[in-house]
Amino acid sequence: MSTVDQKLTINDRLSPQVLKDGEPAWLTELRQQAWETFLRLPLPSTKEEDWRRFDLRGFRWEDYHLATPPPYTVVSSVQQLPDPIQSQLRPADADQWAGLMVFHGPRRVFSYLSEAARAKGVLMDELTTDQPTDIVWQSHLHALIRPDTSKFVAAHAALMNAGVVVVIPPKLVLEKPLHLFFWLDEPGAALFDHILVIARRDSQVTVVLHYASPENLPSGLHSSGLELYAEPGAAVNILCLEEWSKSLYDFQFLRGRLDQDAYLKWSLANFGARMKRLDVHSQLAGRGASTDMLSLTIADQNQHIEHHTLQEHVKENCKSDLLFKVVLLDRSSSVYRGMIRVHPKAQGTDAYQANRNLLLSSNARADSMPLLEIQANEVRCTHGATISRLDELQLFYLMSRGLPKRLAEKIVVDGFLQPVLDRFPVPIVSDKIRRLWENKISGR
Repeated sequence: MSTVDQKLTINDRLSPQVLKDGEPAWLTELRQQAWETFLRLPLPSTKEEDWRRFDLRGFRWEDYHLATPPPYTVVSSVQQLPDPIQSQLRPADADQWAGLMVFHGPRRVFSYLSEAARAKGVLMDELTTDQPTDIVWQSHLHALIRPDTSKFVAAHAALMNAGVVVVIPPKLVLEKPLHLFFWLDEPGAALFDHILVIARRDSQVTVVLHYASPENLPSGLHSSGLELYAEPGAAVNILCLEEWSKSLYDFQFLRGRLDQDAYLKWSLANFGARMKRLDVHSQLAGRGASTDMLSLTIADQNQHIEHHTLQEHVKENCKSDLLFKVVLLDRSSSVYRGMIRVHPKAQGTDAYQANRNLLLSSNARADSMPLLEIQANEVRCTHGATISRLDELQLFYLMSRGLPKRLAEKIVVDGFLQPVLDRFPVPIVSDKIRRLWENKISGR
């Protein structure tokens, strides 16, 4: 056992022992097993291919403590929340959501589910509440995100301190999105949130995840897990917007399992974090299932962002389409490592994977590794990656029309990212994403 692990075992600021009071016995047992796995596994190193460019030499577990609840309890309206949270949520947009749940650190401080959604049987609840959600959690929790995957996943499973379960009844089309918002403003705090989404047969739902902190938060650790189960014929949109402080470590594990003819779209927008690793996995486990995987990322200063994706075709006649775009400024860096895996029975697979990187600085760096693993013979699988700098001819053309260089660069970046954003499912969130990227580009 390493020195760090010994200190962590003794240090009660970051331990599952502080979380087990009042929770179901099965959850306490899951935590303990994950904690034992955490203590056994080594911290990933750059000697491992999967972590070769994710340098953790500056990361120390003992620098963090479990996030503490804010000095207030549940409020009855968004207007009663602290001003920084209100500014993120924009109370005027409240009628755009079928449901809204707000976490300040590990505490749920506001929750709303429309009467229409409630009457139709939509469930949006917390991790540790009593029946009926206990049964749902117990049968699905960490079935897709296995704690033995890495030390960080094991820590996530052991230290979950916030969680939401969403269940959509069969054949229900929920026209308005559900919105889950997480705010972290405590220096040195660690937030481990877990979200479970179950879309029953022939249902439709959009879930928006939004993570934010003050820009000047000096340090923090975030680990998020999302497990999605789409039953036959279900259609699910997951939109995730992240705007953490650039001093925070962020680890996200997103998994979706799709049954026959189910559909899943991932729409991911990343702006913050000092170092970020995003693992996204779509498992096409039923005949005719399909998935779209979209992401846009803008990094600046010394940010390091990694995307690890898996398009897993298990059954026949499934389709997956991935498009990840990255814009890098200053001395920022990114890594893309994506796998299309086709199982022997997955005949008729149609899979596409593209990673596009645009570098706005000679000091920025992007690495891209699209991969194929095919065990069937009747498939169509294509992949590709590009790493390029701003097109000087495009800039010259725009500047020759009287545009300043910064504005010309912005127009080129807009043209690069907009095709991804156009495919995002929630217009009011897309508008915010566009404002964030414009601020980041113009703030150089």
